[in-house]
Amino acid sequence: MKLLNWRFDDDPQGPSDEWNWVEITMTFEDGSKRWSILYTPDRLKNNLSRKNINPPGLFIKHMIIVRSYEVDDIERTLKYLENENELFEASKPLN
Repeated sequence: MKLLNWRFDDDPQGPSDEWNWVEITMTFEDGSKRWSILYTPDRLKNNLSRKNINPPGLFIKHMIIVRSYEVDDIERTLKYLENENELFEASKPLN
């Protein structure tokens, strides 16, 4: 299924010590919508470095790690995942 477009659901801007992820919604050519969590390496490191995190690790099937929240980086990553037939596995249906 071809990806038509995507949008940020959260503001990707934040302080340098920000640790939370950013969610995106993707729309496909059949009208279906799916969502994913985007993490940058810095935000993921900030999250796992928090003293009070419990458990001290995580597994999120629909998480995509991007080097930045720049639109070009995200679009290139989504296009790559689409071309590799991995975009559906890296996302969840929007309910």
